[in-house]
Amino acid sequence: MQALSRTARNAALLLSLLMAFFLIMSLQVNRGSTLAAARGAVTGITSPVQRIGSAIGSLVTSTWGRYVWLINADRDNETLRQQVDELQRRVAAGDAARRENSRLRGLQSVRASLAGTWSGARVVGRDFTQRYETVMINRGSRDGVERDAAVIGAGGALVGRVIQVSLWTSTVQLITDPMSGVGARLADSRETGLVSGNGSAALRLNYISTRAEVSEGEAIVTSGEDGIYPADLMIGHVTNIDVGPPVPGTPRVPLMREETALFKVILLDPSIDVLRIENVLVQLPASEPTEIPSPEEEP
Repeated sequence: MQALSRTARNAALLLSLLMAFFLIMSLQVNRGSTLAAARGAVTGITSPVQRIGSAIGSLVTSTWGRYVWLINADRDNETLRQQVDELQRRVAAGDAARRENSRLRGLQSVRASLAGTWSGARVVGRDFTQRYETVMINRGSRDGVERDAAVIGAGGALVGRVIQVSLWTSTVQLITDPMSGVGARLADSRETGLVSGNGSAALRLNYISTRAEVSEGEAIVTSGEDGIYPADLMIGHVTNIDVGPPVPGTPRVPLMREETALFKVILLDPSIDVLRIENVLVQLPASEPTEIPSPEEEP
């Protein structure tokens, strides 16, 4: 009887253990489902927030990267612009130097063909606002320049004469100045006259007889008879020929016969554009000749 009771107790205990085991397993299964459900709910709630945060973070990172890139690109562009400007300045300076060297070589070849002493000069100022037309050159009394010195340009064309001298600079009256006058000669007929300026208009050759043969395109050169300019410097070429009034300086009367006129009125274009001259040659005074002692003074 006692053995039967012990067996019943053991069976009951075993059954209780099995039921507890199954109960624990059931609780574990239900707990996993609950946790999975809770985890899914939390994920469903936080996932949009995470996506929005991630998008905002990506946008901020991308915007900052673009900002930094733009700053660096702008800095690089500014550096490149400065380098380009510097290269352009160097190219312009090089071109200017080459052009000046070309002009100076041309003047040097002209100087080699001229008699006397000539000095190169550069135009450093212009004055066309007053009644006179003048330019200033960077040669003065310290360089040996004197008043009434002749000034020529490219090809040996006449520019004008020095009318004022300071220590460092000189003022040159241009041949286009209405107050200027140059002793001139027709290159073919060798008739002599006087070239006067007319401002921006063509030069005038005065006092050429109506009997003189003059043709358009004929060259006009200095005569050397005015005591200022050397002979045979190029002045210009004839562009128009007309008959002047019977008496120079008086108005022309239409009813007067042309046979009564004494002189022609000749217009010419100067051989050099005085508005564009940059480099010139200025004539220097000749050195004093060496005195040769007379036979009586020789020892």
